[in-house]
Amino acid sequence: MALRQAQPQLNIQSFPRDAFIEDYWDYSAGEHVTFLGPTQSGKTTLAYQLLGESATEKLPAIVLVMKPKDPVVTDWTKRYKWKKVETWPPVDVPYVSPKRSGYVLWPKHSFDPDKDNPKLHREFRKAMLYCYEKGDRILFADELYGVDHELKLRDEVITIYSRGAAMGCGLWAATQKPSHIPLWAYSQAEHLFLANDPDKRARERYGEIGGIDPKFVEAQTLRLPKYHWLYIRRTGPVACIVEP
Repeated sequence: MALRQAQPQLNIQSFPRDAFIEDYWDYSAGEHVTFLGPTQSGKTTLAYQLLGESATEKLPAIVLVMKPKDPVVTDWTKRYKWKKVETWPPVDVPYVSPKRSGYVLWPKHSFDPDKDNPKLHREFRKAMLYCYEKGDRILFADELYGVDHELKLRDEVITIYSRGAAMGCGLWAATQKPSHIPLWAYSQAEHLFLANDPDKRARERYGEIGGIDPKFVEAQTLRLPKYHWLYIRRTGPVACIVEP
């Protein structure tokens, strides 16, 4: 899987998703992970599959959900038996007992943005600062663009990107708008998963990954079928294709 001075025409190895997760996925506390792909590309499913392998009672995940409804999140939350909460810290049960490998912070929506966005800002910010202070946490922003732009939490996002690794606080960020998110999602992520994106503006940001030939990244992603991902680990660097 070694990737050195990669050229656009270079073919790299592909792995079925189960085999990749079992044999190649290796996550350490504090590493940032970025998922970039258009809507319906399978970002949330892939992220949850990796979270199931990475999150433990000693390294729990906290998922920030912005959408009013999301059947994919609902399904995975039930499958992992993670606790769905509307506020942070949870008020119904102590969040230190019973120990869990994950929580889903999903505030209830009134469908009025003037009411919902301040609530999301308040609860997400508390969870983000909690993860940053306590350390040894995985914080998954299911839509980084929304957290960054709509909820105006850019300072908190950048703080975790720039200082969270030392605390063991890893930010996992997914977005369908790769051209609108902070460059930190590219330059500070140890692990990147990229889907085929027809948006030229999105592809132009591949050069911000660092240590990887952007022409190689563009060539590989443009040939990807749906639900396939180009995986890049910046240490090495190494790369492969992750199949469904």
